Amino acid sequence: MFIFGVIFALVAGILFGLIGPTTKIAYNAGASVGLAIFLRYAVASIIILPFVPYQKNLISNYKKNFRYFLSIAVGSIFLTLGLLTSVIFIEVSLTILIFCLYPIYVLLYSIIIDKEKILLTVKILFFITFLGIVMVLGPSFKVINIVGILLAIIASLGATSMIIINQKMSLKNISPIPINIFINIFNTIFFFIILKIFFSLSFSFSINIYLLILIPSICYSFALLSQLIAIPKIGQSYTALFLYLEPVVGVLGAVFLLKENLETYQITGAFIVIVSLLLASYISSKN
Repeated sequence: MFIFGVIFALVAGILFGLIGPTTKIAYNAGASVGLAIFLRYAVASIIILPFVPYQKNLISNYKKNFRYFLSIAVGSIFLTLGLLTSVIFIEVSLTILIFCLYPIYVLLYSIIIDKEKILLTVKILFFITFLGIVMVLGPSFKVINIVGILLAIIASLGATSMIIINQKMSLKNISPIPINIFINIFNTIFFFIILKIFFSLSFSFSINIYLLILIPSICYSFALLSQLIAIPKIGQSYTALFLYLEPVVGVLGAVFLLKENLETYQITGAFIVIVSLLLASYISSKN
């Protein structure tokens, strides 16, 4: 059971990592940010819907747990808006680095609030992996803006809350998949209204543009589904740890898909992250 959870978490990390470079390809071809945001949630709603497990009294059950719906909805909005607006004020690499603190936030919550027993070795691997991420991203500190930093932190806390709430639902034997369907539908409507009013959302694009922007949307859909499957199997802490694969795949994707250069220290950082995740997987499966 644990190994299957690890596999789904790793798949989620890989697919989340592919979103950045594939979205950049679509942008370079002429797609708009607004179209990318709207299709991300609209496509996810359609793709994940068939995977909703049968559950009696589904609507009434979720009405009783409306606070979960609200928490995930707010977390999702914070994540999306925080990431998109943070890069206006600070470098993209610094935004991603601050955002990637969320697995550590989840770890701290698990230890302090949930009293989860996590091996000391795994705790150390969390921080070693984060150091590897620092090397992979090679963040620039030339532009330091408190607003941009706060927005990146908000995005990170949004991701943290989503993982924690999905775990809480799993512990109550409530499948997180249906509620995340509702969230994606809610976000589709929410961002359609916001983008239409404030950013003049347009759908006047060629078929080729739509095909290109569908790739990151599909990646997001199956990444989210894989994450939701992984959380009940291995818990919030381990899922968050394996999602550290996301920025590594993002950088490697930029190298192979966008022909960007990779420095030696970035290769070293990627190696550290991958080895740390393999060690964490091995140690956890043995215990």
